[in-house]
Amino acid sequence: MTEIPEHQRPIYQDDEITLKELILKIQEYWRELWKNWLLIGLICVPFVAYKLYDAFTTPVVYPGTLTFMVDEDEGNRLSPFAGVLGQFGLGGGGTGKYNLDKILEISKSRRVLQMALFSKSKVQGKEDYLANHLIRQFEFHEKWEDDTTGMKDFLYTHGEVPQFTKNENKALKSLLGLLNGNEDKPGIYATSYDEDTGIMSLGIDGRSEDLTINFLDTMFQRLRSFYVEKTIEKSESTYTIIKEKTDSLAQELSSAEYGLAQFMDRNRNVYSVTEGQLQQSRLTAQVTRLQTMYAEALKNLQISELNLRNKEPFITLIDSPLSPIKAQVPSKLMALIIGGILGCMVGVTFVLGRKVYRDAMS
Repeated sequence: MTEIPEHQRPIYQDDEITLKELILKIQEYWRELWKNWLLIGLICVPFVAYKLYDAFTTPVVYPGTLTFMVDEDEGNRLSPFAGVLGQFGLGGGGTGKYNLDKILEISKSRRVLQMALFSKSKVQGKEDYLANHLIRQFEFHEKWEDDTTGMKDFLYTHGEVPQFTKNENKALKSLLGLLNGNEDKPGIYATSYDEDTGIMSLGIDGRSEDLTINFLDTMFQRLRSFYVEKTIEKSESTYTIIKEKTDSLAQELSSAEYGLAQFMDRNRNVYSVTEGQLQQSRLTAQVTRLQTMYAEALKNLQISELNLRNKEPFITLIDSPLSPIKAQVPSKLMALIIGGILGCMVGVTFVLGRKVYRDAMS
């Protein structure tokens, strides 16, 4: 194969950047930044101003947290009676594991939240519905200032949700949005739980200590009563039916025993043998039958009561917020630093991008 002469060989350009070229390029960019420091500073000004304005206008909040736990050992609380309960189809054969997500989802439901919102509580010396306290402290009246439908000075005068007017429902939706948030803005009310310990938390960022403490305490009480009520609703209904039947049998038994005693007193040694013995036999048989039925009903009532207690969850308060609560005040220094960093990043990007563009075009 014929070798190509050296002068005819193609020339390849080496695209690799040497360390010296890299250092020179960095120095060039640094000189460009230093030359335009005033421009970068001017770009920083609106960012710093915005962050400082945000820090000065953001209201002070009082964050609080309430923690509680649910006894999940449902299947073992009455384990000595498990065999007895199983014979009557009333055994607590559940998984023994409560769905923590379900409990927290219930705590954010409209049903439970409105129970708390329309509970009266004293906040900063004024007793009113928690809904009205939230409307005042979160300045809803300013947001409704231009409203012409009667919302400008709106406050709740009653807590009967089914009887709410259009404006009352509108205000309720606004309060639920404030608490739970939406896609654009998180709410002031939050829930969570620790997967390792199962301890659940309710938290809120209130505008005052009283509002934070009273809202969380009220919310916990309403959540506990609602969850317990719905959990044992079926067992409680069964217990009520059995108890009513037992009470009815007790009355019938008492009446039958009284009738037998009266018959014995009235006809002592004066009735005919045949008719008297037959009547006495019938009354005695009725009493015996009712005694047997009443004894069985009492047994079923006791079993139903045990099952009701077994079904009832134990929701235990661990910690509730206590005064004084440390106020969360926006840091002006952090606002200044963050605004400066953001502004510098934008300024540096602009200056270097402009230089790269100029060098490319030249």
